[in-house]
Amino acid sequence: MDLLFQYIETVPASEFYPYIKEADEAIGDTDPNDVLYVACALARDAGVWSDDSGFDEQDLVPMFTTSGVVESFDTR
Repeated sequence: MDLLFQYIETVPASEFYPYIKEADEAIGDTDPNDVLYVACALARDAGVWSDDSGFDEQDLVPMFTTSGVVESFDTR
């Protein structure tokens, strides 16, 4: 677990809580389970890496698919 968490940053609830309403308005109707991910991304000025097309329904944070991430590393 220590190795895994070297690359994972947790976001305290106190930091993303102020963004929940905005995130809910952007994606809550599409998938209420995704609201907290968008709120966390807003709190950290980050994007979301997911292959869940539901994130395409919001425009608050950038969304990255696995294939897009892999392509970004392809230097050929």
